[in-house]
This record gives sequence, C-alpha cells and structure tokens, in this order.
Amino acid sequence: MEIFSSIKSTFYKALEEIINTAYENGGITQRGVQEILQKYNCNFPSLERRVLDKNEEENKNLYLLKKEDDSLLTLRIDAPIEPYAIDIELLWLKFITSSRYVHLFLEDETIEKIKKLKVNTNFLFDPEILLPKNYSKVVKREWVKEIGKKLRILIHAALEKKAINYTYITRSGYRFKETGIPVKIQYSLKDDLIYAIIYSISSENFAKCVVQNLHDISLTSEKVDMTEISKEYEEFLKKSSAPEPIVLEVMNTRNALERAFCLFSSFKKSARFLREKNKHQLTIYYYTFEEAEVLSRILYLGKDVVVISPEKIRNEIISRVKKALERFGEKV
Repeated sequence: MEIFSSIKSTFYKALEEIINTAYENGGITQRGVQEILQKYNCNFPSLERRVLDKNEEENKNLYLLKKEDDSLLTLRIDAPIEPYAIDIELLWLKFITSSRYVHLFLEDETIEKIKKLKVNTNFLFDPEILLPKNYSKVVKREWVKEIGKKLRILIHAALEKKAINYTYITRSGYRFKETGIPVKIQYSLKDDLIYAIIYSISSENFAKCVVQNLHDISLTSEKVDMTEISKEYEEFLKKSSAPEPIVLEVMNTRNALERAFCLFSSFKKSARFLREKNKHQLTIYYYTFEEAEVLSRILYLGKDVVVISPEKIRNEIISRVKKALERFGEKV
C-alpha cells in the first residue's frame, strides 16, 4: 500500500515516529500522537481517528495502540520500526566513501561495512556528475590528516562552547590572531572546502573562515566568562539571521537545479516543484554576513535562475548584471 511507502507518504514517517516513541517511552499520550501527526502535516481528523482506532469503519482503523489508562496509550505489538535505507540511499552511502574527507567523519569499520553493501538498482549512476570541478585556485589544498586535527579541535570547542586561539590567513595573505568560539562547521561541494563560522570575542561579530586557512588552533587557557559570551553570541546569531530567505525560481534546463544544490550545499534550504511553471522554487536561508557569498553564487548560476524575493536581493542582482553589461557589452 502506498500509504506505507516512506518515499510517497509523510504518514509513514509519522506512524514510524509514533511507534518508536511509544516503544522507547513505554507508551504515548493522545496529545503526543496529535503533535507528531501535526509535525508531519497530516493532523487531520480521519488520520487521527485511524491511529487512535476511533474510525466508525472498523476496517480503516490501524490498531497500533491500546488504551492503558486515561492518559497513556501503549503498543499492541511491543516492537519498534527499525531504520532502513532504500537503494538510492545505499548507493549514495557507497558513493560518499570515495570522498577524501570520509575518514574524518566515519570509523574505518563503518566505511568497510558500507563498501560491502549490496545495491539492487536498474539505473546507472555516474559519480562524475557529483564531483567538485571548481576547486579554489587560491586556497591551499591541505592534507586531510592536517584538516582532521583542526576539525577535532573546532568540533570539540563548538560542542562544549569553549573558546579557541587561532591564526587566520586571508586570501590576500593578511595574517591576524584571534580568540573566538566556533559555532558551526560547513562543507561546500562547489569548491570542496570546509568552513568554520567563528564568533570573535574581541570584535563581537562572526567570521566565516576557510578551515584550510586556520593555523595554530588551540583551546584557550585564559579564563573566559563563557556564560555571558554564550548569551552574547547566541543573541548576535539570531540578529544575524537574514530577516527573510532568498527565493529563487530555477529553470528546468541545463541541470540548473543540480548546480544550484551544489552551489548552496552548505546553506540551509528547501525546494519544491512548481508544476504549472515547470520550474523549481529554491528557498535559501542565510546569515547577513554571508550575503556577498550568496549573491556571487546566484550570479554564477546565470540566466537559469530568477530571484523572486526579497526585493533588496533582487535589485542588487539586477544592478550587478546591468553594470556587467555596461562594462562588457555583448561579451557577457
């Protein structure tokens, strides 16, 4: 039945969470069931009645839960739904083992298990379409072992909210020393670079740093009031979120959507297909200090995308295109 297909139905995901939550906690409340259904946008009466066995047509009830008391529902079959992966997901897992970064994030034992996975698929998968082609010509391509040492310190500091001392070398060669708190690690598929977003304690703002350009990283030994600083940077981070996301319409031509996802791989985003226009709508969420980077990536996509909103970004893109046309004329 399609209703139980995880690919085609969000109801499946809702049922999976209801069952696993009830299994882990020894039960679930009716309110808990309603919240999960609502979370997956399927909280309408007919589905709720089916889950709670209240449908007038008995054959439509799912009989997943039984009433334990006035406040608790328990599973009729005391077992969870184990996670599983479909062929395309298994194929992707096997593909990522070819990444030069895989050993930074997965244990050798896990990598070997993935390599042994058998995938039944009727289509050919060409990994070349996903390999980065535009490696930075400015940033030094560092050995993965060296990046790994830096990442371990950055991730530890980010999770524990600890300050680090570091030296950063800009692309122009300027070198400066700083003390800050790493708050986010990003990977860009476009140029095969790893970025760290670091909150500077001295200047009280954020910097997006290429990890390859970070040097002499160490946890600070100085006494820092992390409680106060954490409040400061969390508040600054909230204020730094762009007031509204950028909405793009992406043409269904020249692998435009794939290129857009590649370019914005390190950004939070969502997409949906506009059937009536035969286009995709891509919504990109970003921080204000990333605006220049976002603009350059939109321009990189060229005529295959149109900025729908916000008006400020739309006008900026139009302005830059006009300046390019004025400067280069028909060469553009």
